[in-house]
Formats: sequence, structure tokens, C-alpha cells
Amino acid sequence: MLLAKAVQPPAPPSHLLHAILSVVEELPSRLLVGVSGGLDSCVLLDALVLSGKRPIVLHFDHGWRPESGEDAAFVGRLAASYGLPYRQEKAPSAARDSEAAARRERYDFFARASRSLGCCDLALAHHADDQVETLLLQLLRGGGTHARGMREFELRNGLRLHRPLLWIERKEMREYAKARNLSWREDRSNQDCRYLRNRVRHELIPFLEERFSRHARRALLRFCRVRIDEEEWMTGLVRQRAEEEGLSVVELRNAPVAEQRRWIHLWLRRRGVPDVSLADVESVRWLASEPRGGKQLSLGGGWKAIRSDGAISLRRKEEGEPCVSINS
Repeated sequence: MLLAKAVQPPAPPSHLLHAILSVVEELPSRLLVGVSGGLDSCVLLDALVLSGKRPIVLHFDHGWRPESGEDAAFVGRLAASYGLPYRQEKAPSAARDSEAAARRERYDFFARASRSLGCCDLALAHHADDQVETLLLQLLRGGGTHARGMREFELRNGLRLHRPLLWIERKEMREYAKARNLSWREDRSNQDCRYLRNRVRHELIPFLEERFSRHARRALLRFCRVRIDEEEWMTGLVRQRAEEEGLSVVELRNAPVAEQRRWIHLWLRRRGVPDVSLADVESVRWLASEPRGGKQLSLGGGWKAIRSDGAISLRRKEEGEPCVSINS
């Protein structure tokens, strides 16, 4: 990461300042905030302080880049400049098998910090451009009808996640940073198109805007809003049944297909299956459709679904254990 700084700040745009402050002011008075040192999280931290909050700053160093230690030091100094408590942790090893694994490791750190500090509310700096990228990634990875981007509020691993800037665009974040004369770190790996998210950001979205519609980004963002509202309603229909330990085969078979998918998806998420895909959901539906029990199928994240005579249950898959997948 390279240090960047906004220079010669213009007068703060009152409408933008109001838009950002109005959403962060609604957050709990006591909370944690994840800060990488990049533009987005520095804007969030500044807005939180400007609104009168005193968050605890958290930073996780993945150790992927030689300059990652400098990022951690920068965030530590930034927290000190605001007079805020700071906690950081470094990954034990820089070797990671995927972006998803790194994300899980980061959220595990957030959960540990939450427990030790006795604070469950965590503010994250995801913004509108992240939302569009996430939607496209979910579609590309087979999210099916469950692709809808991120929620402004979400419960995960005992954490209450808040994304107050989710509908603020990246260009508006930069405008805010310039107006507030903020410093931040530039992560050069964000330009590395070996990572799928970066290819979506730098190749797919510009292609859609150039070849199909210059308003493609905003159209996708509107789609996210609609899908989130619809999912809230549909999830309410199956929430209670999704809390049960096992899935009733008879009840599942008797439900409409759309309700089956929603029920299974929520049931898998509630039990910790990461990044639930449409393939995972269809695997469970296939098990329920079988006339007899005794079968099992592999799911994502090292889980397996097991069909007994009247119910479907989940188990962790043992290392090296053979398990059939309907997609293999």
C-alpha cells in the first residue's frame, strides 16, 4: 500500500456531509469499527468521530503484501490521532487458499475481539460500488435467486454487522475524503486482476457501462434494493422452521419449490455453511426427493448433508472422507 493524501480541500459539500453523517448517527453509541487503512474505512472512521462516536478500532493484517505492516502502523497512528482504542492482529501465515478463506479469517478476528471487548456491534465500510460487485460475484458463483448483495444490518457469528455507507458511491467517498483532508493507504493489490473481484471491478463493470448502458451500475444497485426487500419478506415465511436442527423431508416436499429453496438456504446459513450456492440448495432438495434415506452429498465449506428416513441433517466432512456431489 502507498500513502495517499487529499490536498487543497474544497469547501465540504453540505449534501454529502449530511448524507453520510445522517446514516452513521443512527449507529449504536458503543461499537467496533473495522479499519484497513484504505479510503473507505478512513472515511467511515472520520464520519463516526465527527458524529460524536468513540468506536474501538480493529485492524487485521493478512500479511499478503510486504507493506502490510506499514498499513497496520498507519491505522494505529490514525486511531491514536482520534484518541481511540486500537486492537490489531496478524494472520499466523500469509499463505491462503482463497479470498473467501481470508475473509473468514478476518471475521473470526472480529468475533474474538467482540467477545473479549464485550461489544457486539461492528461497523464496516462497504459502499455502493462494493454492493454492485458483490451482486455480480454472487450471480457468477451460482447464487441464483439468493443473489442480492449485502444487507445494511446482518447478524453473523455473534456480531451485529452495520454497513452505514452501503448506498454511498465510491466517488462520493473520495469527495468526502478530499473535503475533510483525510489521509489513507492505497492498496496496489486492488489493481491485480488475478483476483475475481478486481476483474469484476476493472473489466466487467466498465464493459457493461460501455457496451450496454452507462447507467448499468445504478440499475444493478436498484436491483439489490428490490431483492433485499423481497428476501426479507420471503425469509419471514420460513424463519421459524429454519431454526430447527433437521429438515423434515415430508414438510419440505409439500412446500412450493420457491419456499423449499428459501427454507434450505436459510437453514444452511444458520448452521454456518459459508457462501451458500444454488448448487448446495439443489443438493439438499435432491436428497429430500429421494424415496429412501441413507444417502449423503457434499456441500460447500467442508460440510455434508445426510438423509435419514424422515429428515436431513448436516455434519462436518472429515478430511479425506469420500462424499458424492450431484454436480460432480
